[in-house]
Amino acid sequence: MKENKWWKEVPLIVIMTCPFLVYYYLKPLLPELVPSHYTIDGSGQWVVDGRMAPGGFVTTMFFACLVVYLALSFPLLAKKWQTGLRQQSVLLAPIIYSLKAGLILLFSAIPVYEMLVAGGKLTGGSAAMWSYIGGIALLVLLNLFIYRLYSVMYRHSEEKPLARKSYVIIWASTHVVVSIGPLCALLVAGRISADKMIPQFILVFLAICGNLLYNVRPNPYLGIRTPWTLKNETVWRKTHRMGGIMLFVFGVAGFFATLIANEHQSHYILLSVLLITALVPTAYSYIIYRKLIHQP
Repeated sequence: MKENKWWKEVPLIVIMTCPFLVYYYLKPLLPELVPSHYTIDGSGQWVVDGRMAPGGFVTTMFFACLVVYLALSFPLLAKKWQTGLRQQSVLLAPIIYSLKAGLILLFSAIPVYEMLVAGGKLTGGSAAMWSYIGGIALLVLLNLFIYRLYSVMYRHSEEKPLARKSYVIIWASTHVVVSIGPLCALLVAGRISADKMIPQFILVFLAICGNLLYNVRPNPYLGIRTPWTLKNETVWRKTHRMGGIMLFVFGVAGFFATLIANEHQSHYILLSVLLITALVPTAYSYIIYRKLIHQP
């Protein structure tokens, strides 16, 4: 029997329309302009840097909700046209719905909060706290979505485009790339230097990659792809074993070095680690290749 799940969309539609109801209820009390955008100043404080008319702000955020709703609903509709995606879509449906609900709730709550404060129905001053809570919650949801997406797509793909560990490298790098920006914004707001945190994140990521690259099989996508590792499997194996150890050791050592260094020194530490871990394995792969082709 076909299961009808349209009722799950009703709460999302109700949430999307709530700001309009609040707007019409508070309209006589609202000023001409309300805060519509915040930024973080040099001292780490949240400050207003944009204002809009309440009606325009509500409409703008509604369209943001609508874009999110359509963008995250389309993958679940694709299974009707592509049978190969049917199983993946079913498995991904709960986390996609959770991400969609979280984003819509956030985009709807922002104008409601600002109008309640502007209309005198709610005491202001807690915008930063709600920014932290919303940012952390969405970051967790987004990473859960990425984890589930990569897990399902690899497990249920008939053809494996990459070796498992190579796939995990892409997987981990996606988490890092998606998370590092929002995390740094939250840390700056908490008066923690993002200039120092970014090198630390990258060094930890290099250490993770080193652990994963240690035994990666030859592939045309990822790894230490020099002309010599691509020509010979033995060179590939030995280079990745040495390169993986180097990345892990230098990544961990560099991270601990940044803990006692200042911001400028942290950038030099990162640059040094990147240069060493790039140049030494490249030279090593050439030396190993030359030794192998001269063997009788």
